[in-house]
Amino acid sequence: MLTSLRAILRGAAKSLGVERAANAALIEEMWADVVGPAAAAHCRPAGLRGTVLLAEAEGGPWVQEISARRGRFIAEINRRLGGHVVTELRVTQTAIPFPAAAEGGAQPAGGEPGGEAAAGALSPAELDAVERAVAEINDPEIREGARRTMISQLKWRRGRPEAGPPEAHGRT
Repeated sequence: MLTSLRAILRGAAKSLGVERAANAALIEEMWADVVGPAAAAHCRPAGLRGTVLLAEAEGGPWVQEISARRGRFIAEINRRLGGHVVTELRVTQTAIPFPAAAEGGAQPAGGEPGGEAAAGALSPAELDAVERAVAEINDPEIREGARRTMISQLKWRRGRPEAGPPEAHGRT
């Protein structure tokens, strides 16, 4: 009986103690094909601990998107690797945007992050004001958190009715 090349290579990797590293490298290589180019632009594998695949995604919508489809992703990765290499996928949020996202990458299946309609988008002047405000923050994670907070607050203010006397809003 002939042994497949895959089985020989898997046995060699196991005996050398590099099987997990080899699987992690293969997962990283196939990631965009498994999750799709839109998700891959905003999420990446961060490591393999035992049978738990760790991934990082930017922003809440991307964490939710990847988490919601984790079962399909695990099944596809295991199918491609020919075994039960991954049993769980844990997705954590990173505050640092991915390069593809900064270049105007794709959005989650539901539309813009956070589900805002295009009408809720900020003007270039508003975005420029936010960038000027956060430019002096040295730490990239804190800078990104401040940027997201300011953008969120501006969008929230835009959605509120104009402030006026309480009776204008039906309150007395």
